[in-house]
Amino acid sequence: MKLLTFSPRHPGLRLAIIALGAALAVRLPAAIPVGNSDVQIGGFFSQGYLYGSNNNYPTADKGGTWDFREMAFNASTTLGAHFRLGAQVFAQRLGTLGADKVILDWAVADYNFNPAFGLRVGRVKYPKGLYGEALDLDVVRPFVFLPAAVYNPILRDFSASFDGAMAYGTIDAGKSSFDYKLFRGDIPMSPEKGVAEFYNNSGLYALPGGTSGLKMDSVTGGQLTWNTPVSGLKFAYSYSYYTNLSTDGPFFAYAPVNLHSNFEKFSWNTYSGEYSWNNWVFAAEWQRCGGALAYSAVPLLPTVNDHSGWDGWYTAVSRRLNDKFELGAYYGEVTQRYTTRPKSDPSVHQYDTAVSLRYDYNEHVLFKVEFHHIDGGYQTFNTPRIPNPSGTRQDDTNVFAVKTTLSF
Repeated sequence: MKLLTFSPRHPGLRLAIIALGAALAVRLPAAIPVGNSDVQIGGFFSQGYLYGSNNNYPTADKGGTWDFREMAFNASTTLGAHFRLGAQVFAQRLGTLGADKVILDWAVADYNFNPAFGLRVGRVKYPKGLYGEALDLDVVRPFVFLPAAVYNPILRDFSASFDGAMAYGTIDAGKSSFDYKLFRGDIPMSPEKGVAEFYNNSGLYALPGGTSGLKMDSVTGGQLTWNTPVSGLKFAYSYSYYTNLSTDGPFFAYAPVNLHSNFEKFSWNTYSGEYSWNNWVFAAEWQRCGGALAYSAVPLLPTVNDHSGWDGWYTAVSRRLNDKFELGAYYGEVTQRYTTRPKSDPSVHQYDTAVSLRYDYNEHVLFKVEFHHIDGGYQTFNTPRIPNPSGTRQDDTNVFAVKTTLSF
């Protein structure tokens, strides 16, 4: 039997120990006076450990890795009663992805004219599903990973925000209300981001180089949330689409030839519901994404017209037991949309059963433990950064994750 060993010399474990020590010793102010206004500052640091039993999933974690952490620092201020400025920098390492590179996660100028209308411009959080704008708020949930059926962690550095503008507001409807958001912008792309793994896993590009050029024209969408007359119950619908989502890279059959692919329109539809009752939270979401794909490698391959996309859904429940402990569990499914294979084929589905336990040491430090059983190999990649060769990839795997987070 293989034993897991934990060495204090590992950089990830050293970072976790430093973060814990800082949490026990330091208490930061919530606001710093600057002139006639207060600057609110905050942030977090998390360090974890991932172990995959049979496959490298969600990233290169088979056999265990300490390369699992996130960190952020944010600051915001209000000018008058309606205007807010704020920004957050963020870095992550998820196995072989992220590399602790600091990026601008969001940065906005926000003017709220009245409750029914506001305008937000800059790098804006992407409203997709219940929790798309709260991907970095580890303190609000018991889970280490949100359900991958809707919130694939490989896409965290790609789908968290966009550059553009958003109109938003709340419309009173008597005993209920409606929150709306309408937005347009673009999402910066690069081969370093996790979205590249979806293309490199397609078999179209020569590896290890893979796709070298990713871009899109724009992202457009909206979200409508109904806060029902029943306390704690809400429903939401989110829709967005990318235009001319394209890639370039060496053709797998002959690397000197460039292969170009393009989704003229790639859309996301997400239906969501959440009910908070006493110490319980129940949630369910269904998402469909995809579009028509055209690709060619002139002069070797004429234009091929195809489709790509998937469906995903999950149900989740969590319960706060007391001031210290919270339990959570969910079941989710992701299935390939465009395939001639039966849905029972492990290569076209992924069924994820997860259970979580959260412990709050104090208001600044929390610990989480989570176990997943993954049935199926869909979206289990075989790329240079996440290797799962066909000869070794299994139809199921177990994932164990632990995580500690310091927030301030």
